[in-house]
Amino acid sequence: MPPLAQARAAGGLSRIRPRRRLGRGVRGQRARQGLLLAGGALGTYLLTGSAGGSPGPATARGTAPPVPPAAPAVAPWQTSLGDRAAACSWQAAALYCSGAGLAAARIDPADGTVLWSVRSAQGAARTDAPLYGGGLVLTAPAGGRVLQALDPATGAERWRHALPSGAKAVPAGDRVVVTGADGKATALDAATGAVRWTKDIGGVGSVWCAGPAEADGAAVALYVSTPAGDGKSTQVAEVDPANGAPRGQVRVAGTVEPFAVAGGSLHLLDSDAELMTHAVVRIDLRSRAVRTTRLLAPLLQAQAAAGPDGEVYVFGTSGALAAVGPEREEWRLETGVSAASRPVSGDGLVYLSALDGRLLAVDTASRRLAGQTKPRMGSGKQAANLPAPAAGGGRVYASAPDGSVFAVPAGAPAGW
Repeated sequence: MPPLAQARAAGGLSRIRPRRRLGRGVRGQRARQGLLLAGGALGTYLLTGSAGGSPGPATARGTAPPVPPAAPAVAPWQTSLGDRAAACSWQAAALYCSGAGLAAARIDPADGTVLWSVRSAQGAARTDAPLYGGGLVLTAPAGGRVLQALDPATGAERWRHALPSGAKAVPAGDRVVVTGADGKATALDAATGAVRWTKDIGGVGSVWCAGPAEADGAAVALYVSTPAGDGKSTQVAEVDPANGAPRGQVRVAGTVEPFAVAGGSLHLLDSDAELMTHAVVRIDLRSRAVRTTRLLAPLLQAQAAAGPDGEVYVFGTSGALAAVGPEREEWRLETGVSAASRPVSGDGLVYLSALDGRLLAVDTASRRLAGQTKPRMGSGKQAANLPAPAAGGGRVYASAPDGSVFAVPAGAPAGW
């Protein structure tokens, strides 16, 4: 018997089988959810052979299975919507913008192509970012007298509603609530524009916002804050958008205004008559318990954003960005810009648009400026209106005084 056969027969040599190689993992793209502000996700996909898993495609013995090409990198882009700063929002996985003389436009988030646009008959010099409700795009020029509902696929008008002077529109589930300066609120069917109810809710100085009725609930609620005449307290009420009925209310010391619903709480800023913000107020959506967190130093004309974990980021015209937790102000960064937009948070970053058209990103872990884009001032004029950036689809979108709208990869500000 040959020596090799003898060794096998004796059990001293095991049979050697060819070993299959595994395919390489392919890393997926970071993606981002779009309102207040959402976190990204990172997926990894592993292709395996048939041993120990699902059978893969047939391959020649001893060769690796084919590896799909890597997902393309997110490319930056820039497009023009006029000669003044536009205002954009990420709604239902799509990018919509409004600008001077432009009621709304839908932009392809991949390359900046304008898919459709609707001119504003009133030719307003400034506009707010489009809203979304009932499956339709909602837009109204700032200070305008008409609310339009547009088909998101084509831009065709589905309905319109006349607005009183100084009115605001707040989408809330299948309703759009139009609020006037006199405290009157009118709820429209978001899909048809039909009036569902009209009530006197709130009063002079009332501020409205919408969000989840509970931390883990799907029901939507309206929240309205109405300051007392002496400015010493504010009544904050929860309203059912279906019929306008109050669900509950709480009185809070000081003059507070809601800005976001996140982390199971309604978030408000406490400001005085000189527009100095002194504290962040949180109202628990279940218990209606009130918690006030004082800032280490007040911020002038502050705007704020709330992350999904309830962390609040407050920016003031002094250029300071403060991170405020439930117990205390955690940190503060001087950004070096004298004024900026409302902050937007996501993926461990806080985004701001500056007066000269720069988009800035602050890393919340290192508490430092992580990156910024170049200025886009156009004729050399800074913007009087500072629309907030928007995030979604793996990108951050911003506008500039030169009329451009641009996109950069989210989560990678060092390469901007």
